[in-house]
Amino acid sequence: MDWEALRTFAVVCRANTMSAAARELGVNQTTIARRIARLEETTGFPVLLRRDGQMRPTLRAQSLLKTARAMEAEVSTLLEANGTLSEKVARPEISGVVRVAGVDVIFENCIAPRLGELTSNHPSLCVELIGGNRNLSLPQRETDIALRLARPQTGAFHIRKIGVMEYGIYGPAGMDDPTTAPWVDLDDAFADKPEQIWLNRHFPNRHTISRSNRGSIMATMACSANAFALLPRCLGDRLAGLTRKPDIEPEGREIWLLIHQDMRHVPRVRVVAEWVSDVLIGNPAIKSV
Repeated sequence: MDWEALRTFAVVCRANTMSAAARELGVNQTTIARRIARLEETTGFPVLLRRDGQMRPTLRAQSLLKTARAMEAEVSTLLEANGTLSEKVARPEISGVVRVAGVDVIFENCIAPRLGELTSNHPSLCVELIGGNRNLSLPQRETDIALRLARPQTGAFHIRKIGVMEYGIYGPAGMDDPTTAPWVDLDDAFADKPEQIWLNRHFPNRHTISRSNRGSIMATMACSANAFALLPRCLGDRLAGLTRKPDIEPEGREIWLLIHQDMRHVPRVRVVAEWVSDVLIGNPAIKSV
């Protein structure tokens, strides 16, 4: 049995689409189709069918899928077994694309500035950092790893709490009274967020002169207008035009790292997840747990 074809079959069943499987394996869809065709030629029967836009194993291929998954898990276990194994077995090069979805402020101020550390060690690895307000779906394979500011209540995820993203009140140097100063706030669409609830509770009568939906834009506006702003410390501590008021300690936000259970042992996903965790845990603006 062709191991590459069998492994590809397992990945397609896990990823549900040819395109997602191609991205996970770091190859094109033509290669995926060729390997599946080779497997079907070997077995003598179809191994995949399309249902509701997703690829599923055929009834006859169910036992084959169990074998493929068992072999995949065994290979992963062998490669992770212990340090002496690396002396006997050459570890495969980490390659392919890993997509990480999360919060802009974490990517811009924590992850992106240190990306070179990862790519220098794994030059064949391509990391996509997808920011924005929309949570990309792990189950639908829109992303491989997700950083969330709240623990998900449902889903077949491997979940790890990284730490707490600390916040601070920032304002112009020499301006010590936030109650009489102008403010730059988050857009009203974020009024239900924990940091905004805290801000409204402690500074209910603040004078808001501007709003934005991005922390980096808020910081620029606050610097320009000599205004106060509630900002994550990973952003605020990097600013030259604003200073943090050390006597005010806002509530922080928990950071959770999520990986789909089926993806957690994929080498390139595991490498990126571990690197992201290490970067965030080592950041002084993120409180460890």
